[in-house]
Amino acid sequence: MSQVFSEINKIVNVLPAKAHGDSTSNTSDIVNMANYKKCTFIVATGASAANTPILTVLAGVSNASAATAIAYKYRTQVKAADSETSSGDVSSVLTDATTAGFTMTTAKAGGVYIIEVDAATVAAAGTAYDHVCIHASTGVAHAAQLYSIIAVLSEPRYPQAILQTAID
Repeated sequence: MSQVFSEINKIVNVLPAKAHGDSTSNTSDIVNMANYKKCTFIVATGASAANTPILTVLAGVSNASAATAIAYKYRTQVKAADSETSSGDVSSVLTDATTAGFTMTTAKAGGVYIIEVDAATVAAAGTAYDHVCIHASTGVAHAAQLYSIIAVLSEPRYPQAILQTAID
């Protein structure tokens, strides 16, 4: 019997789509990875200005505490020119990001950023660390940016028909 996507992956809307202000940093909901080995954050952008938000991943011990920056891997999927009508579907190579994060592409609507987080990296960041979130800074240029962030938790440690909660 084959499993369907939603039986082996937990999907959480950690930062709903909205226009994130020109001087506001945003941090997603904190996700509990205790029951999962992987967390993939999907950042989808809409229309954007000449803004350069920096994406960092933070780890911690609870749903109220995730402040330690960790290294992670990411891919970008951003169209070549902003005037194109499609969002593009060619991903970049998997790239290492340091604890300082990486800067999103400037002024490109319809981009997708795929942030890969491993539970072992989260655990190595501190004692009893198993929670993680993503932080989008205002970056170098402060201008409104439209984006949303979804977390996909995968590789459950204890597979079952209905996956356990990931946002305590």
